[in-house]
Amino acid sequence: MAGKKASRSDIQLVKAGHLTFAHSSVGSYIFEVSGEYRMASPSVLPFYTRSRALVPVRIGDFEIVPNGEQNNYPDELRQVLDENNLTPEILLKQAQLLWGQGPALYRIKWEEGKRVKYWEENQQIQDWLDSWDYQDYLLKADIEFRHTNGHFTKFYRNLGARIGRQAKIAKLEHMSGIFSRLEWPDESNRIHHIIVGDFSQPWKYGLRAFPVFDPDDVFAYPVSMRYSNLYSFALDYQYSRAPFHGSLNWIKLASSIPKLLTNFNVNSAAIKFHIKVPSIYWEQKKQALMEKCAMQNIEYKEEMLEKMKDDTFKKFTETLTTVDNVGKFVTTDKLFDDAAQEYVGWEIEVIDQKVSDYIDAQLAIAKEAGFQNTSGIGLHPALSNLSKDGNLPSGSEQLYAFKLYLATGIDIPESIVTKDINLAIRANFPGTPYRVGFYHDVVLTEERTNPDQRVKNAV
Repeated sequence: MAGKKASRSDIQLVKAGHLTFAHSSVGSYIFEVSGEYRMASPSVLPFYTRSRALVPVRIGDFEIVPNGEQNNYPDELRQVLDENNLTPEILLKQAQLLWGQGPALYRIKWEEGKRVKYWEENQQIQDWLDSWDYQDYLLKADIEFRHTNGHFTKFYRNLGARIGRQAKIAKLEHMSGIFSRLEWPDESNRIHHIIVGDFSQPWKYGLRAFPVFDPDDVFAYPVSMRYSNLYSFALDYQYSRAPFHGSLNWIKLASSIPKLLTNFNVNSAAIKFHIKVPSIYWEQKKQALMEKCAMQNIEYKEEMLEKMKDDTFKKFTETLTTVDNVGKFVTTDKLFDDAAQEYVGWEIEVIDQKVSDYIDAQLAIAKEAGFQNTSGIGLHPALSNLSKDGNLPSGSEQLYAFKLYLATGIDIPESIVTKDINLAIRANFPGTPYRVGFYHDVVLTEERTNPDQRVKNAV
């Protein structure tokens, strides 16, 4: 770039879409700017703090406990997860680990000071379970719990109870947390109803209140509801936070990197090419244009040459930019410069953008974000196939992690996911020792030698 220095007035800009050419007497440049610039948005929910107390939200005829600052916490979580490639799979993996080989009936016995689960069949209870889609209910409850640490259940009493027949719980139905809210508690901090409806558009179908299921009077209402959840510290009368609530900024950071690299590949925010155009080229083009005007009896104007320059630059722009044009080539004419006694022409130099360090840094951030997401959710890296050093865990690591999970990671989630169905079993079959749980026969199982070959799990 040695030689004459272009003054500010000598530089001309030509815009073509999202590209800009800067050309002067010493050369031409292409600038391509990536998309929009946005500040990173803050984490969803600042939940309620001492300075920002929880207050009821009135929608229609109901006062509810808002789920999140704008009463849309589940929707916000879904939007965050929709843009992430890793966290939804981790949460699904946790749901699968809890599910094991599926729901089954068991009873508890104490043997030699150890609590033992006996997995057995009970035809009467199984017939009731098979009369409605209990596996679908439990699967939805499992997935909802893994995303929000809680789930809503609707209890249906049988119709025969209205005409004097024995009252029973006919079936259970999972209710999405998006469409379910707790009613504001009374002076004694008791919640009497759960409100169901589309809270973003309550005018569309309306809202409906269902009484809270009463374990002491299970058949009191034709339809009732219950919220089963893992208690979150200092949120006594509110909803549980998502298990990944503290990792939301890591999740959003990880989601932003693929977009960043995609936009970088399509619209790199750097000078890609240095195009050198000798002044004699435009001088000859000007002479040819003047001769053409003279032949056609048209007055020559400088705007004609400028338009020719713009058209030429646009053609180069179309050829040299975007990933769709990789592999294309351009040709330029050589002109003989009498003064220099040599042929001259356009020169296109690819400028080394030195983006390797930048891309490596982004990939390192993505790797760290993935590790932080896994550890924040509480899944052992060996079970998620994510490790700090990027190596796949060995079989022994995975086996140890799975044994540790079975020993410590099942009881509390299982008790919350199956809480409502086991309440219904106790109501329908008083005195029965059987409960529903999730059976795992891969590890920590041994087969007994008694004639019926029942399987037990030590827990």
